[in-house]
Amino acid sequence: MTEEKRSDQETEPARARILQAAAQLFADEGYRLASVRRICEAAHVNVAMVNYYFHGKEELYLAAFDHARALARASAAAAPEAGPAAAVAPVEQLRLAIQSMVFDMLRPGPASLFSRLVARELIEPTAAIHMLADRDVRAHHALFTGLIRGVVGQAMPADVVQKCVFSVIGQAVFYARSRIVHELVAPEITYDEAGTASIAQHVAAFSLAALDGLRRQHAAQALA
Repeated sequence: MTEEKRSDQETEPARARILQAAAQLFADEGYRLASVRRICEAAHVNVAMVNYYFHGKEELYLAAFDHARALARASAAAAPEAGPAAAVAPVEQLRLAIQSMVFDMLRPGPASLFSRLVARELIEPTAAIHMLADRDVRAHHALFTGLIRGVVGQAMPADVVQKCVFSVIGQAVFYARSRIVHELVAPEITYDEAGTASIAQHVAAFSLAALDGLRRQHAAQALA
């Protein structure tokens, strides 16, 4: 084995460990609190490795998003197909999307890291927010805008639809980032598999009921 090949085998796992540790700590604690030193301790590498591969914390943060996005896409690709979207009614499409979003933000494991990173960035924006918005946030926002528009109809004013989008996504972000609050004031809310399923179902049912109420309200106002 050549020295170059041996070096590649020794260093590539280190880079992967750094990315995994960084994604986890950034998701759990945010950009400011997750220090490079602690990331390196979790990855079992020295601090110089971060500068070697990523030239500093900011580039590592962006690379952690890329790493987490790849994990999420791999997990989605491995999931069974739900069938053609055209065969699913708009309300059911939105219900499934909301439940999937909540599960993505609350479940443990590598597949949830991307959604958790996005949720953290929305609450505690960094200098990278504009780049991340273009790469990650706008597509998610556009998806829910289209799904909600399909449920409430074309007559609903655009600004109301946008507020609905923020309200729906905001519920998932709140549950993802406020677990300590629930432990203090509502310990009956759990985050195991059954508890997460219950939260996802509630957020979906609550959101759909609210959207139906708004749709009826605007329809009645249009006829008045």
